[in-house]
Amino acid sequence: MLQNSPSGFRHTNISAAIREIAPTAVLVRVYPERRSVTHLFESDFYRMLIDRRSEERVAQVIRRGFGNTADWRLAHDYYLPTGTLYLTPEPHQNGYIPEDDQCFGLALARRIATADGSY
Repeated sequence: MLQNSPSGFRHTNISAAIREIAPTAVLVRVYPERRSVTHLFESDFYRMLIDRRSEERVAQVIRRGFGNTADWRLAHDYYLPTGTLYLTPEPHQNGYIPEDDQCFGLALARRIATADGSY
């Protein structure tokens, strides 16, 4: 079944699935499962306040979509407009607080993959 195959996902499918849950989301920060938290941000850099179950669903969509491409022991940012997964900056680095560098910390050096399979 294409929907359940990590290689079958496209960024439009991942982003569309997330927008069904959180229509105004632009960035999703997926923390390691042991932290049991996911943050969603809108385009104005404000965190969205959504229920925990919705956060978990969004994190599952991203983890399933990128499968073994990322080391899920680390935090990652998924940018919906481009379908790109980035390694989250560390708390002391520019971009950890999304509004501090006005680009959500989406530096090319941190790019892990795009949902269409390119790196």
